[in-house]
Amino acid sequence: MPLSSFKAVFFDVGGTLIRVHPSVGDIYAKHARDFGFSGTADELNKGFRSQWKTMGGIESLGNQSGAKAEKKFWKDLVFEVFQPLGGLDRFDKYFELIFEVFRDGSNWKIYEDVIESNIFEKLKERNAVLGVISNWDSRLTSTLENLRLAGHFNFILPSAVVGSAKPDRKIFEEALRLSGVAPHEACHIGDEIKTDVEGARNSGIHAILLDRDNRFDDSVQPKVRSLMELV
Repeated sequence: MPLSSFKAVFFDVGGTLIRVHPSVGDIYAKHARDFGFSGTADELNKGFRSQWKTMGGIESLGNQSGAKAEKKFWKDLVFEVFQPLGGLDRFDKYFELIFEVFRDGSNWKIYEDVIESNIFEKLKERNAVLGVISNWDSRLTSTLENLRLAGHFNFILPSAVVGSAKPDRKIFEEALRLSGVAPHEACHIGDEIKTDVEGARNSGIHAILLDRDNRFDDSVQPKVRSLMELV
């Protein structure tokens, strides 16, 4: 089913539109040097991945929403990443700094095919409603503004603001409500099977798996390796 047949198209963000650049560990390390850290970016990347998994990612906030809950999530996570590596001097100050650093567009990279495909412009020409459905915190809107991506969308839904994280239905239903379309008239594009594909389909929305690195076998369809295939 071509993308042009949908009245609304929703996008995931991390791993779909943008990625951290050069890596979480590199950014953590760069700013942690002034706080007594002498380890490597690699150690921090490993620690981050393991702690993210342990805590269950931003989805673990469930229906909790608001700045306080999300900030506590990140503070606990960053603390646990540095703790086995000797911790940091003035951790609270470091955390405030690093929390703001990730709003900044310079620490994110937009995937090439997002730009080259002109996918947003082409969908807009067909009067499609465009939205973002992302398991993210309230910094998402300012990050997308800093990357000059926010203007493409009719709405941006970060899970920690909605109080619902993919694959939960509530966040998809909110996107449908804001779009004013029926589930079968909408399509969601993302890079994860459970949150993006299964989450959308459970709400009656079409889903397309974006698998740039061929992480998944071909049992999940439709699957594309690049957004170029959709325009």
